[in-house]
Amino acid sequence: MKLSNKKIRALIIGHTGATGKALLDQLIASDDCESIVAFGRRESIEHKGVAKLTQHIVPNMLEIASQPLAHAIGANSAFCCIGTAFHDVFKSSKAAEYRSTDFGIATEFAKYSKAAGVEFFSFISGQGANSKSSMNMYRVKGEVEDFVTELQFERAAYLRPGSLDRGNDASTTEKILTLWGLIGLPVADLARAMFNITMTQTNNVQVYDGKSIRFAAKK
Repeated sequence: MKLSNKKIRALIIGHTGATGKALLDQLIASDDCESIVAFGRRESIEHKGVAKLTQHIVPNMLEIASQPLAHAIGANSAFCCIGTAFHDVFKSSKAAEYRSTDFGIATEFAKYSKAAGVEFFSFISGQGANSKSSMNMYRVKGEVEDFVTELQFERAAYLRPGSLDRGNDASTTEKILTLWGLIGLPVADLARAMFNITMTQTNNVQVYDGKSIRFAAKK
């Protein structure tokens, strides 16, 4: 059930990735979304020219917190869809890049969203996220969750989907691990859940596992 008739005025990063593109499609198609502001290193060409979408190019996404707050006037919901591709997460050569992306960019976006007065912050975390974990992947995602919690948004959602089916965007490794999409959560379902949660979550902070994400996608 919707919380109110209040329209979504969205901020989003990661909108050129598989889940971000699916979420952007949801936001654009819905009458419940009034406006969308997207930040990224590049534009989404397929969504260029959409009336309620404004795209801002940010060459260094680690500096997103220094973007003019005028870009986000009136925004009430933020969606963080940024993330390192699965096949790069476990490469030791990519460790610094992974932290820079999945912690650095995510937390900078969270700071910007908070400064802009956003009420709801949604973050694609990871199954097993725990800031005390000895595993880098789980620890970094947990640290982002802790950081966002400390910012004290009115509402925050951490989605821990587990394996994802990114369709045509999936690497060969991802396709094998998900048995060519048979066991992974489709990114369209994850995006639909993010959208629905924004409209219905009442708790200040809530964690969603794979099962609850699938449930939220059906609302």
